[in-house]
Amino acid sequence: MSSKIEYDLDRYIKVRKFLELVFDDAARAERFIARPNNNRCPSMYQIIETNYLPTELGYYEKKLKLRATPRQMTHYGMAIDLLIMCEEVSEDPMLDRKILWLRAKRNSFTRIGKYLVYHRSTIKRMYDKILDSLTNKIIKESVDILDKKFSY
Repeated sequence: MSSKIEYDLDRYIKVRKFLELVFDDAARAERFIARPNNNRCPSMYQIIETNYLPTELGYYEKKLKLRATPRQMTHYGMAIDLLIMCEEVSEDPMLDRKILWLRAKRNSFTRIGKYLVYHRSTIKRMYDKILDSLTNKIIKESVDILDKKFSY
């Protein structure tokens, strides 16, 4: 009997850690997604930044462009699905989504509490409760997701 309990606990911890990883990667990928281009900015200014002669000042300077990895983009899509799944699990899905996403963006519980006008320990309990309910729902209802996506 203890092996079944150990197995269930191990599976619960795996899924919960993976949920935290998914939200962390999704928040990181969101920073790298290209923002909409400003249509008011003339293209002339984009041309000015390009230098073709080695004697010009900015010739060897290359702008570093960070892009999201395919794993981060996959986790971004999965995080959207998980945030939609919050609607089935919680009483106030909008608040739960905000808490999950703000925490995924690496905000402290104190900062989230000040933003949402709650105490930090209340926010931490709410965050743990949301993750617990999502983890239990994933384990209970979607075995195929466990096999495909949570097999790290």
